[in-house]
Order: sequence, then structure tokens, then C-alpha cells
Amino acid sequence: MTSFGDSVRDFPGVGERMQEAYIMLMAAETLSDPEHVVTLAPAEDLPRPWDPSTCHQRELRREVWDWLDRVVAWINTECAWDVGDLIPGCWYRHPHLVHEIGVVADQRRRAGLAFTSDQLEEWQRSCLPLFVERTRAASSRTARRRTRTRRGGPVSPATPAPRLPRRDTPGSTPTSESTPYPTCLSPPAK
Repeated sequence: MTSFGDSVRDFPGVGERMQEAYIMLMAAETLSDPEHVVTLAPAEDLPRPWDPSTCHQRELRREVWDWLDRVVAWINTECAWDVGDLIPGCWYRHPHLVHEIGVVADQRRRAGLAFTSDQLEEWQRSCLPLFVERTRAASSRTARRRTRTRRGGPVSPATPAPRLPRRDTPGSTPTSESTPYPTCLSPPAK
């Protein structure tokens, strides 16, 4: 009999502050009386963890960034069939990827909480493949643009997002915990 052991990793769980945010959102969504929703917070002020820009509390935002980083590592190790499907290690430097990864992560989280496999199947069949397709297309366009720009002059590195230090930021040294996915194309040597 085959033992699966550690061959399959759990989807990363959310932290305490994120859990509180999701509970407030669920309460706001299920309340039928609009006045009760206001007692939680005005709807536009409720943090939505799939959109880091709505998480104004510093600890919550840090928790969201950490969760997204763990989700990216999980997707890259558990769901990628081809190196072209990997989310680049520099994802946090690109707002369009941050927004997309937040939604993909939230959709997977919700699918994991469902009582049937229908949402998970939808995530695997539609959500993730469409995200990978868009990421590949954007990465291809970026590579072509960088090649043209490098021929015409210097390229400035992308600015890291305000978050915990990364292993692949300029000037950092790789560690044994470095991620297996590719990093940004580095700027040309001066």
C-alpha cells in the first residue's frame, strides 16, 4: 500500500486578524437590517483580505502579506505542472499580481471551506488556470518590454511592497529557505 505521508501539503490557513475580518464580512453579508451592518463598520471600511489595499490596520496587512506569500509557495509546489506555470518570486513587486493572487487565494480558501467539492473543482478547472494564463501572458509582455528597454538604456528595479524583508530583494543573500520559483530579471550591471 502506498503511503502519502507529507506528499500533499495543506492550503495555508489564515491568521487570527484575517479570521476576524472574514467573520465581520460574513456577519455583514448575512445581516438583513442595514442598520446592524453599520454597527460593525461602514461597509466600505470593512477590510477585505483578498484586497490588501483595504486592510488599513498594520498587523492585519502584515498578516495578509504573509498569507499571500505562503499561498504563492503552496501554489508553486502543489499546483504547478510546468515551470512556466510558476508564480514568479517577485510577485509582491507587481500590483496586478498582488490583486490577482489575493482573489485566487481567497477563492481557494472559500472552496476549501465548502461542504462539497464543487467549488474546489471550479477553482481547479477555471480560476487557477485562467490566472496562470494571464500571468504567463503578462510575463511574456514584460520580458519583451525589458529586452527593448535594456537595449535603449538602463532599467530601474521595481520597488518592493511595504512588507517583511524578502530573500530576493536587491542586496539580500539567498538562504536555505529560498523559494524554488524564479525571481525578477535583475537590472543590467552598472
